[in-house]
Amino acid sequence: MKRIVFSLFQSKVDKVGFSVTDYKANQFNKWHDQLIKVKKDYADLCNADFKMHYPDLNNFVDLQFEKIRLLEQYAERYDEVLYLDFDIIPSPNAENIFNNVDISKICMYPLIRKMTFREMNEVLVMNKPNLDSQNMFVKTCAKNAMLLLDEIDSSDKCYNTGVIVGNSNVIKSLQFTDQLDHLHQLLSEAREDNVFPEEVYRHFVYNNEVYMTYLVEKNNIPFYDLSSNWNFILDDRGLTSSSVLKYDLLHVVNKDFDIWLENR
Repeated sequence: MKRIVFSLFQSKVDKVGFSVTDYKANQFNKWHDQLIKVKKDYADLCNADFKMHYPDLNNFVDLQFEKIRLLEQYAERYDEVLYLDFDIIPSPNAENIFNNVDISKICMYPLIRKMTFREMNEVLVMNKPNLDSQNMFVKTCAKNAMLLLDEIDSSDKCYNTGVIVGNSNVIKSLQFTDQLDHLHQLLSEAREDNVFPEEVYRHFVYNNEVYMTYLVEKNNIPFYDLSSNWNFILDDRGLTSSSVLKYDLLHVVNKDFDIWLENR
């Protein structure tokens, strides 16, 4: 059984949305070596090869598509594949993900954004100034707009692709890269023909998480919804280390790596 864990990083990436700051970029550079080490150690725990990629890309959107292309490429050579965003940190006592989830299915962590009128109104009233292309509500709407063009029922979920794991067969069934031009075209059509308010659909852009969720739902690809244990998103909620280290894979989106790496 051949396994691989891989990640990618590019220090010079165009800023996208409100969430990208100079602080976060500097944190990646400061903790670069340690972020690789903890992933390499985790791959060893999983009895897997480890590969780090530095794509010659500085466009954020293209970089996100590149990780899916690499996922499919590794599925041609390995039986089981795990992708980790560069800001993922395995906890010191992390378990082997390959042995704890159903990797015969595509495994990702779903973020739920309700599509009711009440929820939509709250988003527009409370978060309108902060809506951008990276907002998960916007992404969920974009995915549902694409499915609506295909006359397919949708869900309230959009997958976060910070952690993706599966076996070779299910990853190959995605055919993501082969369909990329079609997905771009469909997203462009959805931007022009949808049921969502202009404040939302004007932020519809090409996006790997939108496309991955769309393909899973449209093609009934076998899926396994990871629990937060395998993609625990650390934003700005002020959580303490003692309450967080019980989770296996930490997704440090706030880039406060110091807390989790200083003594590793």
